[in-house]
Amino acid sequence: MKPHHILLLSALLILKSTTAVAQLGGGGLANLPGVEFGAVLTRFLGEHTAFTAAVNIGTKSEQGSMVLVPAKLAFLGGLARFEIDVSKVEGSRMSPIVADQIKAVGMADVVLITRPDKKLTYMQYPGLKSYAETPLREESNPETARKPKVERTTLGEETLAGYACVKHQVVVTDEQGKTYEGTTWNARDLRGFPVVIETSQKGAKVTLLFSDVKFGNPPSSAFDPARDFQKYDDVRTMMREAMMKLLGGAPK
Repeated sequence: MKPHHILLLSALLILKSTTAVAQLGGGGLANLPGVEFGAVLTRFLGEHTAFTAAVNIGTKSEQGSMVLVPAKLAFLGGLARFEIDVSKVEGSRMSPIVADQIKAVGMADVVLITRPDKKLTYMQYPGLKSYAETPLREESNPETARKPKVERTTLGEETLAGYACVKHQVVVTDEQGKTYEGTTWNARDLRGFPVVIETSQKGAKVTLLFSDVKFGNPPSSAFDPARDFQKYDDVRTMMREAMMKLLGGAPK
C-alpha cells in the first residue's frame, strides 16, 4: 500500500474512532455503544468524588462482539478526564499497520475532558497540539439529574480484581422516572470503592474494571485544555484540518 493511501486510510479510521469516543467523558462511548459517564454512572460511584485510576471499559454487544478501551481517569466532583490511546483499543478491527501509522502522525493519544460546570466537553490531541470544544449534552450533565432516587441491594460478598468486595444491585431513578440499573463490586479495603461496575446500555453489556485507584484531588489543571493548543469549535473541523495537513504533502 502506498504511503499516502495508508495516511488516507488512517485518517478515515481516526474519524470513525473519533465518533466512537468523542463523548466518553460527557456522553459515553457513542458507537461502542456508550458508557454514560455522566449523571447516571456518577451515582454508581457513590461518595467517591475525587480520585485517579486506570480503567478498562469493555462493551459486549447483543451479537457477542467485544470492544475493550483501556484508559486513565481523573475524577473530581463530576469533572472527568480520560486519557486514551486509540491504537490500543481492542476489538476495533484496526490493523497493526494503521495503528502504527496513527501513532506516527500523532493521532493515537486522545484526552477527553468533561466540564459539567461549564456545560462543555473538550477533545484534545496532544500530538497535534489541538483540541475541540463542544457543548455537553443535557442528558449527560450530572447537574441535570438533581436528587435522583438511588436504591442499593446487597447481593453478597465476592473476591474480585484481588479485593474482598460487597456486591450490590443499584437502581437509579431520575426526575423523569427513567431507571438505570447496574451491579457494583465495592472493595472493603478501598473505602468501598466500586472496583467493578456492570450495566446495560443500548442493548449492550458494559463493564468497567478499575485499578491503581488513588484517592485525593487531581490537579485542577487536569480539567482544562492546554493553553498553547489550537482551539476548534467542533471535532470534525479539527480532524478535517489535521488530515488535510497530513495528506497535503503526500504524493498522488
